[in-house]
Amino acid sequence: MEDLAFLLSQYKETLKDTHKLLERADDCYTLDDQLKSDKKIIEGIIEDLEFAISWMETGRRPGNKRGIERLAAYQRERPFDPVLMQKYFRNMDEQLFEWDDHIQEDSITSWDKERIEDALSVLTKREKEIYLMSRGQCIPYSQIAKYLGITIGTVKTNIKRAEAKISQQITESLFCVC
Repeated sequence: MEDLAFLLSQYKETLKDTHKLLERADDCYTLDDQLKSDKKIIEGIIEDLEFAISWMETGRRPGNKRGIERLAAYQRERPFDPVLMQKYFRNMDEQLFEWDDHIQEDSITSWDKERIEDALSVLTKREKEIYLMSRGQCIPYSQIAKYLGITIGTVKTNIKRAEAKISQQITESLFCVC
């Protein structure tokens, strides 16, 4: 933190010196082409210094309407905790799909298992398969698409549709009340 404060003070000092340099350039009565070019360069340096200082003071990129912590990717809600989904997948009794080669573990409570099964009950077999491959096995979309012989867009659509159905089931079902 001390390094940042030192760096910030150095930038501010350089900014003051650059403003003085720009004032001296303004005081010249004759503005030839070289002086105009130098003045543009100095103004660019001032802009860059102000940008860097603003970024260091706020911890955010200047000009953004919202910070990185509020980007849409970070706001996306998942119907289930990904770790819980993986535990559920490892706890499944039967192997429903040909790609499924997990070894059963008892790592999830019966209540969580029932809640997840209730939420997954609204999915079609294909949606459930794709959802479990993505969320249970953490298989990338590209590999899911290649394995099932479908496009990545179809995988994304099925995941989105499955998450919407699961979210709706969770809010409507008394069994899934958390």
